[in-house]
Amino acid sequence: MRNRFQFDPAEVRVETAAPLPAALDLGSRDLHVEIGFGKDIRTLREAEAHPDALFLGVEISRKKVVKFCQKVARAGLRNVRAYLGDARHVVRELLPPGSVASFTILFPDPWPKRRHHKHRWIQDDTAALLAAALRDGGQVIVATDHDGYAAQIERCLRGAGLSLEEKREEVPEADRSLFAQRFERLGETVTWMRAQRRAP
Repeated sequence: MRNRFQFDPAEVRVETAAPLPAALDLGSRDLHVEIGFGKDIRTLREAEAHPDALFLGVEISRKKVVKFCQKVARAGLRNVRAYLGDARHVVRELLPPGSVASFTILFPDPWPKRRHHKHRWIQDDTAALLAAALRDGGQVIVATDHDGYAAQIERCLRGAGLSLEEKREEVPEADRSLFAQRFERLGETVTWMRAQRRAP
């Protein structure tokens, strides 16, 4: 099997990536990207609620992408695409500047040991890539259960020129992923934040 943004829900296959706008045929539609959707169905819920928008899920696990595609097929959704592979490649190479309405990154691996911090997904360089791909008014939504990572995320997003519009210790209903529900049951603190690219 190859990697591509688009897949045929009837055949549930993941194929080769192709750059926007040809692969996704945006037209005037909003593009919302979730990085690392895992086993969650947040993107599917949002796609069902907003049929005029386009949703792209990016995940590095083939097994999770295939299951995601199966869920899309069962739901009959035509406004969802999947990408199997490294999200850095997607943001850097496949998303034109100013094309994305929102990025959502819920509970990325915190890599808590200091010597592993270099593996954290949100760094200065990736925050800059996210900011460049956002349209004016576009948003980055992030949640984490790790205080140290939350501080790093906020610093990186601000450093990329994004404005922190909201920060709270609870996850809004729309972003209540499986991890969010788990941490809620355990009584653990989470940090949810929303940053925005403001027009010049």
